[in-house]
Amino acid sequence: PSPTGIPGRLVVQVSNAAIPFPPGRTELIVGREDPVSNVFPEIDLTDHGGDEGGVSRKHARIFLQGERVLIEDLNSTNYTHVNQQRLTPGQPRPLDPGDEIRFGRVKLTYKVT
Repeated sequence: PSPTGIPGRLVVQVSNAAIPFPPGRTELIVGREDPVSNVFPEIDLTDHGGDEGGVSRKHARIFLQGERVLIEDLNSTNYTHVNQQRLTPGQPRPLDPGDEIRFGRVKLTYKVT
């Protein structure tokens, strides 16, 4: 396993804001914070339109499997799409640099460089 964790970051398309991946992590939950339910995802889209954009509290996970970066929908209400293809919950798929990811209606691009 890579000691540096998952490479790259997500870039919010509407604002161009970069959301870096925390170093050293091999699994990240993408979603929106909900202190009442004690949910604090590593990639919190609350400040990036997550609430109104239909992002679930625990929407998806991005994780390392060997050297591959994978993304998996966690049975979210409004789905996860990669390059306009809806993910089947519980079925991870590879994530490549430049891929467009949509969590609900929030669009991001996966970047590594």
